[in-house]
Amino acid sequence: MERWGTPTMGRGVKGRYDRCVRCGNVVSYGQGACRECNPAGLPAPSPTQYHATVFLAVLAVMAILAVFLLLRG
Repeated sequence: MERWGTPTMGRGVKGRYDRCVRCGNVVSYGQGACRECNPAGLPAPSPTQYHATVFLAVLAVMAILAVFLLLRG
């Protein structure tokens, strides 16, 4: 029986699989979408791109709020 935190000797990512984020089909490990949902084979955005997008959105909201408060007051 395998417990959490115990090393898995000889087991790598080979033979493991993920699920497509759109349809749920089985895809190879590390893939985000299947061939049907991503026919062009475009890579998924990195976590850094997601964080940068959220950061820029927060900055834009803060800037709009500051302008609104300056014009109001």
